[in-house]
Amino acid sequence: MPRVSRALSLLPLAFASAVFAADAKRIAVTIDDVPAASATAISTGETARLNEQLLAALKRHGVKAVGFVNEDRLLVPGHVDDGIAVLTAWLKAGMELGNHNFGHVGLWQSSREDVEAAVLKGEVLTRWLTREHQAPLRYYRHPYTQTGRTEADRAAFETFLAAHGYTVAPMTIEHDDYFFACVYDHLGAPHEAARRQTVADEYDAHLRTSVRVFETMSQELLGRQVPQILLIHANRLNADTLDRTLTTLAELGYTFVPLDEALRDEAYRLPARASGRFGPSWLARWARAQGVKLSVYGQPDPEGRTAPWHAQLCSR
Repeated sequence: MPRVSRALSLLPLAFASAVFAADAKRIAVTIDDVPAASATAISTGETARLNEQLLAALKRHGVKAVGFVNEDRLLVPGHVDDGIAVLTAWLKAGMELGNHNFGHVGLWQSSREDVEAAVLKGEVLTRWLTREHQAPLRYYRHPYTQTGRTEADRAAFETFLAAHGYTVAPMTIEHDDYFFACVYDHLGAPHEAARRQTVADEYDAHLRTSVRVFETMSQELLGRQVPQILLIHANRLNADTLDRTLTTLAELGYTFVPLDEALRDEAYRLPARASGRFGPSWLARWARAQGVKLSVYGQPDPEGRTAPWHAQLCSR
């Protein structure tokens, strides 16, 4: 998703580790754009394999994640049953599904009425399947995490969501996976395996840096570590690296919790103003609403070899 907020300064990692070691660190995992997002063409067969990889990694680490569905991505002529099978696999694996609306329509370029229509259009198959599996359908994730142009729009839209049984799914940690994933998608040829590995390595390094930034924000704003909510996407990069990502988070001291447990923390009842065009971490939104100045406001720009490759491959 687009970002304008960037890290203004970083605590040395060793110092940050000492500061945050005393807090019990928890994190919920959320995955947007189910069944799949890709910068290049992707078949239904590859989509199925991608989701199998994601679910296998989640199960290995004992993570109960929420997958946010764009139902328009299920409507592939002749392959609707394949899309339904992907959602069914999520539910059978003990995961939860949420609504990401039909068409990935954001609350910036589109009217609130159009986005409300996309919410309802985007729950038809998901609601049927969750009922069949006696699973909840209770969370909505805003595309681009855009929560409204104005406070009036935000409040009216959240009233609409509540009337239809939805709770907004916030996020506190992201680490530019769409940026890295675009490069990864374009490096699909066998002779590009080494470059794909470089992207994966830099993606993991960027995760480690980004986590420390968001921990700094939490400490400065709340004086403690909030249960974090990670936002990533259903794509080739995360399918191939989710096991590594979850291992890294565990190494950084995190315990995995379901989204509903994270949301019980009182911080998630703090006011968060309408996002406008850009949708930063809820930590930045809470700080803005309270008039608190932080030393950092979001993950730094990706560095290393991936950045020039992105300019070459993804800016056409």
